[in-house]
Amino acid sequence: AARIISALKAKHPGLPVIAFPREAGPGYIGFAQATGADCVAIDNSVSPEWAAEHVQPGGCVQGNLSPTHMVTGGQELVDATRRVVDAFKGGPHIFNLGHGITPDASPDNVALMVETVRAG
Repeated sequence: AARIISALKAKHPGLPVIAFPREAGPGYIGFAQATGADCVAIDNSVSPEWAAEHVQPGGCVQGNLSPTHMVTGGQELVDATRRVVDAFKGGPHIFNLGHGITPDASPDNVALMVETVRAG
């Protein structure tokens, strides 16, 4: 990853890079610093509280809402979204899913997630 990021930044100075070491667990810690990434994307295999404590002190994090909530929706979606927002409020965070959206996701659930994030 470091070689790829270095090459990207050499060719495109100032380009922000978000790296996604999927299911890295403890490997998320220090990943951005070790590779030169500006932000590390985290999946939902770790809790937002763990990532906020162990990864976010090293810089920007992106993610970690489970994409299953885009299918199931309801109060669990609202609660999980608030949990992610609250966990990462102490530092740089780009709200996102912990992995890609699935074809069975409901647009209504995506809208509910966005509304919940915007509400703070």
